[in-house]
Amino acid sequence: MHPSPRRRRVLAALPVLLLGALLSPAAASASPAAPEIPEPARIDLVLDLSGSMNENDAGGQTRLAAAKQAVTRIIETAPEQAPLGLRVYGATYPGQDKKQGCADTQQVLPVATMDRAARADAKKRVEGFTAAGFTPIGVSLREAAKDLGTTGNRRIVLVSDGEDTCAPPPPCDVARELKAQGVDLAVDVVGFRTPSSARTQLKCIADVTGGSYADAQDADSLTGNLGALFRKGWRTYQAAGKPVSGSLNGCQDAPLVAPGQYLDKFTGGRDLYYKVKKRTDQRLQVSATAVAEQGYGRGSMITVAAGPPGDGEPRAWLREFDQSMGWSNVITTGGRSKPGSGNDKPAPDDTGCILVENDVTKPGDSPMPVELLVGIADATTQEAGARTPEPRTGADAEGGFSFNSATPIGPGTHRQSIAVGEAPFWRVELKAGQKLTVKAGVDIPSDFPHATTAGWGVTVYNAQREAAQCNTDHNLTELIRGRTGRIERVCGPWEITEGDDAKSSAAKGYDVPGTYYIQAQVAEPGDKAKGILVPISLTVDVSGTPRPGNDPVFFFGDDAAQGNAPSAANGDGAQSGNGGATAAARDDGRSVGEIALWAGAGAAVLLLCGVAVRVVRRRRAA
Repeated sequence: MHPSPRRRRVLAALPVLLLGALLSPAAASASPAAPEIPEPARIDLVLDLSGSMNENDAGGQTRLAAAKQAVTRIIETAPEQAPLGLRVYGATYPGQDKKQGCADTQQVLPVATMDRAARADAKKRVEGFTAAGFTPIGVSLREAAKDLGTTGNRRIVLVSDGEDTCAPPPPCDVARELKAQGVDLAVDVVGFRTPSSARTQLKCIADVTGGSYADAQDADSLTGNLGALFRKGWRTYQAAGKPVSGSLNGCQDAPLVAPGQYLDKFTGGRDLYYKVKKRTDQRLQVSATAVAEQGYGRGSMITVAAGPPGDGEPRAWLREFDQSMGWSNVITTGGRSKPGSGNDKPAPDDTGCILVENDVTKPGDSPMPVELLVGIADATTQEAGARTPEPRTGADAEGGFSFNSATPIGPGTHRQSIAVGEAPFWRVELKAGQKLTVKAGVDIPSDFPHATTAGWGVTVYNAQREAAQCNTDHNLTELIRGRTGRIERVCGPWEITEGDDAKSSAAKGYDVPGTYYIQAQVAEPGDKAKGILVPISLTVDVSGTPRPGNDPVFFFGDDAAQGNAPSAANGDGAQSGNGGATAAARDDGRSVGEIALWAGAGAAVLLLCGVAVRVVRRRRAA
């Protein structure tokens, strides 16, 4: 398997399409085993509440107020499956007794996942913090390591505005001691308005444990840099969906899937089959994303196809594929059946077959998670209309972790810091007739440790979750070897079209109205660069006037791939995705159009970067 490859896309267009199928809530399989997905890091935040945090020099507020703001943001945005804890020091003893003051460290929140109630309680606790005493960094780091346990990927994130006032033990010696306990424990540090002497001590803690160090001067930079360090521990692609086990033997014994998002796995070189119901007056979308966190071979390919079952590959409704030629942690593709007479080849009992071809894993490889997204469009979903999420701005516009958690944004410039190795996602809603331009920039520091193939890039994915061409030079990235300062990558402008409105069969991937995804990252960094925080900006411009007529509105299930709201577990983040829309299949067998609900498959765009390679243009499947 090749480490961290980046892909390029080859799209075989849809052959004949559309066939109908009654939408039935479909049973995926009785009790399918969930695929193996890397666990997010266990993270313990260690926060300085010493007396100096009462200084009123953090952009018009006290350091303590800024810290409360930043920590609250972490609690709100932590993924639901990410174990998070909180320890403070200097919070309870305002006196001068050094022995007592240097023992002043408490675990406020145990390291655990948090539901909505737990998040609300955690935020109340943070609001009640006061700053009082000493700065026992070394002692607190030892206790934080105990909070995290002794196994798995563990990180401590330390926020301090000064150096330790309680040594011994010296904090850097404690850091070396912790690192010796296990290679999976690292300490990331944010120095908040720290003097140079304290910065040296805090950077040593990060350096000896393989962590990252960042400076912050005010509430915004503290919130941004702290968020980037936490996302570094959570940055693996968060595969999601209802567990399902596709058939390995063909359509005859395949599980029936209704509109929604499912989570399966590739094993060996085996393909996956599913049944789907669709009437001849309905359109079908099928998208598949292989999540290859451990890398995959260059030239790996994933294909989706659908049509009536029978001899050979089901492909009368749609067939699309994507081929890896570079660096990425996903290989993804998708297709939609076409509307109109001649594209509605019927299937017996309105039951067709979906095939996801696996040219990614080989015998002996570990199982690889695969997301399957299934959607239906018909007259009633069209009448119900698409429901789209409100675009976010400011700190709420930080990129998500996957297609599902992509952050909705609108036109404008969005800024944040990311850790090198992180690849955030955003989503933008687009209609036929509009034009999309994306400009992504990164500021590379002068001391950045360069690698031969490291690059800065942006990838745009269309509503089918397939990569679209960035620009006419066909390069996938801006190589950054030896370069510092500002580096930018521009995609577009590209006009959004709808199927047959495309001016040619090579539509560059922009012939699908709906939700588009954007991802930006520093790809293929050297090991020494991973985790370094770099400021980025993402500018999105949407111009042009939507064309008269109705873009298709797809229903992806009431629980499919919902995007996160600003508070990740507040339950308000349901969004329509991939063109959006809303009509739920019911257990009583009614069609999609009989009940209108809004739901959504949110997602983000992956800006995957690698060496410059040609993008193979979209071409029609034979």
